[in-house]
Amino acid sequence: MAKTEGSLFDEIIETRIAPDGTLETSLKPDAEQEMNDAVADMMRCWKDFKDANGDYPIAVWGYQWWKCLCYLALAEGRLKEAFCGRDRSPASMKQYHKWRLKLCDGRPYRANA
Repeated sequence: MAKTEGSLFDEIIETRIAPDGTLETSLKPDAEQEMNDAVADMMRCWKDFKDANGDYPIAVWGYQWWKCLCYLALAEGRLKEAFCGRDRSPASMKQYHKWRLKLCDGRPYRANA
């Protein structure tokens, strides 16, 4: 069985072409684990950041706040990479941000009027 990987999502999807010409695709085993780890990391960093910020409407810019903000930015990058891969189209980014808002804060993407 010849193995070829050449799609936009080659980090996530594994494509195999059998000798008879049939195409088989499947998720790479690491993709699911990476997504689970990225979501857990984002949720932990988001909680730590909210705890460091407290209930204040204005940010408390102490050392712990900056540290949590840096880890949150790293977790955000990891989650975006796991969700979008190399696809940075506006439609993908919009879908990612909708999903992230619901994941982290449980709020809808638009105002419910």
